[in-house]
Amino acid sequence: MKIAIFSDTYIPDINGVATSTKILRDELIKHGHEVVVVTSELPSESDYCDDPSDNILRVPGLEIQALYGYRACNIYSFKGMREIKGMNIEVIHVQTEFGVGIFGRIVGESLNIPVVYTYHTMWADYSHYVNPVNSGAIDGLIKKAITRISKFYGDKSAELIVPSIKTQEALKKYGLNKDMHVIPTGLELEKFDPKNKNDELISKIKQQYGIKDQFIITFLGRIAKEKSIEILIDAMKEVVKENDNVLCLIVGGGPQLEELKELVKDDNISKYVIFTGSKPAKEVPSYYHLSNVFVSASVTETQGLTYIEAMASGIPAIARYDKNLENVIIDGVNGYFFKETDELVAILLKMMSNDYSNMAKEAYLNAMKFSSEVFYEKVLAVYQRAINLKHYTYTVKSIYSIKNGINEVVFLFDESEIIIEISDKVITAYKLEPGKEINKEIFDVLKDYEQVTRAYNKALKLLTVKDYTYNQMKKKLMDNGDYDDTQLDATLELLQEKNLINDEAYTLNYLKRCTRLGIGLNKAIYNLRSYGISSEIIDHCLEENDVDDEYNAATEIIDTYYNRNSTFSYKAILKKIRDKLYIKGFTTETIERALADYDFDFDDQKEQMALEKEFIKQKKKYLKKYQGNQLKEKIIDTLLRKGYNYEHIKELIYKEGALNDE
Repeated sequence: MKIAIFSDTYIPDINGVATSTKILRDELIKHGHEVVVVTSELPSESDYCDDPSDNILRVPGLEIQALYGYRACNIYSFKGMREIKGMNIEVIHVQTEFGVGIFGRIVGESLNIPVVYTYHTMWADYSHYVNPVNSGAIDGLIKKAITRISKFYGDKSAELIVPSIKTQEALKKYGLNKDMHVIPTGLELEKFDPKNKNDELISKIKQQYGIKDQFIITFLGRIAKEKSIEILIDAMKEVVKENDNVLCLIVGGGPQLEELKELVKDDNISKYVIFTGSKPAKEVPSYYHLSNVFVSASVTETQGLTYIEAMASGIPAIARYDKNLENVIIDGVNGYFFKETDELVAILLKMMSNDYSNMAKEAYLNAMKFSSEVFYEKVLAVYQRAINLKHYTYTVKSIYSIKNGINEVVFLFDESEIIIEISDKVITAYKLEPGKEINKEIFDVLKDYEQVTRAYNKALKLLTVKDYTYNQMKKKLMDNGDYDDTQLDATLELLQEKNLINDEAYTLNYLKRCTRLGIGLNKAIYNLRSYGISSEIIDHCLEENDVDDEYNAATEIIDTYYNRNSTFSYKAILKKIRDKLYIKGFTTETIERALADYDFDFDDQKEQMALEKEFIKQKKKYLKKYQGNQLKEKIIDTLLRKGYNYEHIKELIYKEGALNDE
């Protein structure tokens, strides 16, 4: 896939958006995709150089000092447009809302390329940067403008990605009703893994800042008002009163750095709080590795990348409670949440005096779910969706009423006509009229409506002949129509809502019908299972079924077979009745109970007549093969096996002339 990522900030900038963009770009390239990053040009004083093979396209920009490293760029670059036109880009991913982000949208619109947008930053939390007089009225206007801009950008994107549920909820409050993909930024966690720590660099850092055996508390990030670093400083004042074997490292640079240094001096805790300034990215893991715990009081994070980095480095993270961090920090397991400064103080003192090695292990394990590989897979799926929906546009050509509120709607697609039959209700719901364009997602919904209607009408015809179980109807519709699983499920759900298919009612009726037809419960249950009825429904219906129904049916079968018999012995007829009941699926309990309760009136005369008939039959059978004693033994053996009394057999066989040849 050929992808263009547009962002106003990129490495060597140190911020969440630049980091996220770099990680995404690297993962895409690792998996064989072609990527160009369009970003702002480097400041004149920067000595950083892009690798020519990295395919980075920089456009002119002006640094915004208040926003620490962000640069405002022109919203259009003729040079950039010329280069991008020749790249055959399939999808554009916009990471920011300013100059380069706007340029990305223009490129997408001009070249008919789908635009995916990631809403990284909760700009309402940063309004103080453009409100230097701290006016409430101005702040309100700024936040209202931010709300409108955020909604506009979200609505105009093919697909929208947000890094957290909190961001998703905020955008919904702004009035954005678009579907959003919640995808936390993945991190390249390998460099933070404790097994890859740089002992030599760690030793140098410890020597530089006089670190020996102190408990090390670290904050790493931008030194700015929204990070609420003063809360950590206030906590340190109280911690050192109880336990002064502690050192707090504040790693990073930013607009509030000098102000916070003065605050530390005024509080007389300079030897316990060290400001390191900005550090190169390659040194960042070592600051985590030499620390005991990571602490941040910021509530403006969209996903908390530094918390994840710290946890991946094998140290617990302590955070001021924020809904955004609920899927990162599990309170008391891999770190702690606090709300007030005194809670933070208590947590730090507790950790300084207790073994927290298990918590550190949990922190490391929990961080692994935020890997860059998982991030890549989720973002790629969004790209594919954006491409699919963008490249399939359907235009309504005409609408004709055909029958009973059903219409034939003709769509134009790629110079072809596609006809769908849909109801008046659906046409009204989707405001369909000649000339209206719809995307593939809506077209697929309309196709589903058509297929569900067809399947439903087919089901109604089938149900006029006989009842069906859920699975029987599903199979019947599958065999008689081109329906997918989603359409079939929707059809069957509709049939269930109207009680046209009810597996429980079917089961109860089937059990009663089987009883009427002389079929036992075992066979009925076997059949019901083959029809797709669940064991749970069968068991429930058996509880409601009258237990005497099967018993009465078995008794009727016994009565019929016994009274009809004129050729079998008493024992033989009992065996035949028992076998018949088993074959018909009656339960063993019912068979034995019915046989035990039945009044078998033994008729000697009837038994004798049956014996005589069977004797004549066997005599004819064996007379041509056997003579004398052999014939007699063969007949006696056969009659005994058929259940006749030995004395009766002897009496009959020794009658004068009984074995004579007729």
